[in-house]
Amino acid sequence: MSFSRRRLIRGVTLIIGLITLALMLRLALEWRQALADIDAMIVTPVTLPVSDTHAARDGTTSAQEAGDNPDTDMSAAADTALSPMGAAAALRATITPVVTPEAPLPDSPLNILLLGTDARPGDELTRTDAMVLIHLDPKNDRVSMLSLPRDLWVTYPGEDRGRINAAYAVGEEEYGPGGGAALAKATVEELLDLEVDYFAMVNFEGFRGLIDDLGGITIDVPEAIYDPAYPTEDYGTMKVRFRAGTQRMSGRRALIYARTRHADSDFGRNQRQQLVLMAIFETVRDRGLLQQLTNLDDYTGALRDYVRTDMPRSTMLDLARWGRDLDMNDVRRYAIDANIVYDLEDPATFAARPQALRRVVGQFTGSITTSAGGMSTENSDLHTDD
Repeated sequence: MSFSRRRLIRGVTLIIGLITLALMLRLALEWRQALADIDAMIVTPVTLPVSDTHAARDGTTSAQEAGDNPDTDMSAAADTALSPMGAAAALRATITPVVTPEAPLPDSPLNILLLGTDARPGDELTRTDAMVLIHLDPKNDRVSMLSLPRDLWVTYPGEDRGRINAAYAVGEEEYGPGGGAALAKATVEELLDLEVDYFAMVNFEGFRGLIDDLGGITIDVPEAIYDPAYPTEDYGTMKVRFRAGTQRMSGRRALIYARTRHADSDFGRNQRQQLVLMAIFETVRDRGLLQQLTNLDDYTGALRDYVRTDMPRSTMLDLARWGRDLDMNDVRRYAIDANIVYDLEDPATFAARPQALRRVVGQFTGSITTSAGGMSTENSDLHTDD
């Protein structure tokens, strides 16, 4: 081989090596930034005293069982079973931060509470406009979603009664930063008799930004929607319409679809929120973001100021790896819907019938076997025994 040919090969090899090194350095910087963004989302979890939570649960048992009879006023029954001020004082005195250990994804299931906030600019305390519990069971390749209606009347552990969407605001006001997520988790645990492992709270501005960074999402809208009074950020209203059928939505459009409710009800909105969540995940998976790191920091950067969670970074990464092979057709959807609630007297709203609630929770976790199908099919008979 001639000298000039050897020099050419060495030169090409050097150029290829430099390009490879540059790409590796860029990827490393992107990954480093992505991890920094993820760490910025993680907050120190707060735990509520087990004794107080259990005391509240024991005290409200009679009130919950009274819900089996729609003619019973559950809010009145709870008044006789709970002394919220004393429990609140004890809770406030003993609330403590807890460090969650970094550990690989266990074989046991995880329950993650997703909270969507409707905070507007300048709002200090906010209610959670969306509440969805996600059940992840890697060992059995099972994923379930359970939507909780925002106006569901519940008892906060160690607190008074009210709508479930106010639990976060009550916790933040009573116990300071971190108390909102802790009280929201404890309230859901109390309601469903399930342990909630982690929470993830997303401000809708981050929700909208993520979808736009993904290039939009595709949703098959089951039926046409017309809302003549959709609320705007300036506290006004506007008219919104959605035609039935498959359509591409921007972040703004998807957010409106997830939040509109005047065309039907909060129960209909819960279904739309689940469709949007599934469309986001499917888009993330189809774009390969769970498998490759390129441009990952673009997405974490869009979320870091709008997401807060107590989930360890290692668990997030384990879930991402597991989610690469998840079949969206196997995701089961459930809801506390109109079939399993009954009305309460003002100022209370409505509560879930305990027997029907236990059944849907059993279906949600897999302890009660159901045939495959969508939320409306699996929940259609939840009221028959109550």
